[in-house]
Amino acid sequence: MKHHLLYSSLFFLIVFSSCTPSIYLPDRVNAPMLREVGEVRLTGSLKAQNNSVAPRNAVSPSVDFAISPMKNLGLIASYRSTNRYAAENDKYDFLKYQDSIHYTGNKTELGLGYYLPFGKRGLFEFYGGGAFGNIQRTNLRKYYGNLDATYFQVFFQPSIGFNIKDIFELSSGIRFNYHQYAHFNTDTSVFLKAYTKPKSDISSSYYVILSPYLNLNIGYQYVKFNIQGGFSLCATKPYLEPFSPFFLSTGLTFGLAPRFFNHKHQ
Repeated sequence: MKHHLLYSSLFFLIVFSSCTPSIYLPDRVNAPMLREVGEVRLTGSLKAQNNSVAPRNAVSPSVDFAISPMKNLGLIASYRSTNRYAAENDKYDFLKYQDSIHYTGNKTELGLGYYLPFGKRGLFEFYGGGAFGNIQRTNLRKYYGNLDATYFQVFFQPSIGFNIKDIFELSSGIRFNYHQYAHFNTDTSVFLKAYTKPKSDISSSYYVILSPYLNLNIGYQYVKFNIQGGFSLCATKPYLEPFSPFFLSTGLTFGLAPRFFNHKHQ
C-alpha cells in the first residue's frame, strides 16, 4: 500500500505541476482536523510549482497553524509563499524561451471556525476568515510583461473527514473564496484585460473561486506526513484564467493534544 501511495503522489505531482501559470495560482487549504479543546497543530509544507517544460527548480513553502482554545472552536492562521518559474509562450509576452517568467509573492490569512466530532471516527469542520497577499510577475528576458498586484480574500470552507486512532486522517471539503485585487500595476496595458474572460479590467471586478481539496495525514500522534491536492475554478463572470489550475503540496504535521496523554483514548 505504501508503494501505491508513493506512485500515486508522484503521478499527481507531475500532473498538477504542469499546468500553465497565470495571475491566480491556487494554494493549499488550512484544514486542521482539530478534535478537542487544547489541541494544537502546525503543518509545514512545500508546493511544487514549475511548469513541466521549465527546468529551473522552485518550490513554494507554506505554514499552517491551528489551535482549539475552547470546545468546538478552532482558530487558524496561515502563511503562503509563491516561487515559480514558467515557460510561457503567448501573444502577450513575445517569448519562446524556457524559464522566461518568474512568479513571486506571499499571502497571510486568519480565520476561526466550528468543529464537531461525530460517531467514533467522524469529524465535521466549518471555518471562515480573511486573507491579504501579493503577486509579482517578472519577465526575465527584459521584455514587457512585468506586473505586481495586491489582493484580499474572504473565505469559508466546510469539510468532512474521519480518523483511525490518530494514525490515519482523511478529510475532503471545498473552499469558497471571494477574491478581489486592491492594486494592479503593469508595464503593459494589455495585461489589464489579459487574465479575464470575457475581457475586462481585472481590478474592477470581484471573483468567486471554488477550491475542492483532499487532505491526508499519516503518522502517529505527534508527527504525521501530510499531502493535500485540489484545484480552483472561477465561478463568476468575468472568469479568471486559466480554468481549473491544480495544486499538490506535501509536508509534515506536528500535533499536541490532551488525548495523547490518555492511554485509554481510541
